[in-house]
Amino acid sequence: MASLTVSRRARPRQQGYVLLLSLLSLLVLLFGVLFTMRGTLLQTVITGNTLQRQKDVQASDLVLRKVQQVIINTVQGAGNVPLEVAASGKPWFYVPNASSTAWTVPGSSAAATYWSATSASGCYANKTCDTISDMDSSVSGYDALVTVVPTNLPVNPYSCQTSSYIASYYDIFIHTVEANGSTGASTETVFKLCTPN
Repeated sequence: MASLTVSRRARPRQQGYVLLLSLLSLLVLLFGVLFTMRGTLLQTVITGNTLQRQKDVQASDLVLRKVQQVIINTVQGAGNVPLEVAASGKPWFYVPNASSTAWTVPGSSAAATYWSATSASGCYANKTCDTISDMDSSVSGYDALVTVVPTNLPVNPYSCQTSSYIASYYDIFIHTVEANGSTGASTETVFKLCTPN
């Protein structure tokens, strides 16, 4: 039997270039996937917060209707007198001091802690705002902070339907916050109130 001789050639020594290239490629792909996932998750959070903020604005619109009704009921309950008289002492009605400095609008950068329920400088602690559930007991499910202040607009004897009434204008500020506190919306509306001249 003839013996088979296999010539063994000396194989070149493998140095792992292919393995190193594969690992680097996988590392680049991993970073690409992580970057894409981070962007997707961030976009999902932003979309969720925007949606919740829109819901807060819609809730503020509902609160506005209740506040307007509370103002009308307060004025009519006091005998159709101006709101400055009818709502005197109510925590939701606030008349800024006639000082030389302008009143800082709630929620502006100058009054950043105005709506803070936990801060000592917040409106609830200073009795310059109230919750809608305190104003109207029929509201449940969420709480919004409300401040009503007189505007600088003069009374208008021609704006109401009859000449025996005059129009007074009030700013209604509403701050609605989601239950977990991550999003919120502040709205401002000018409200015209007609009272007997």
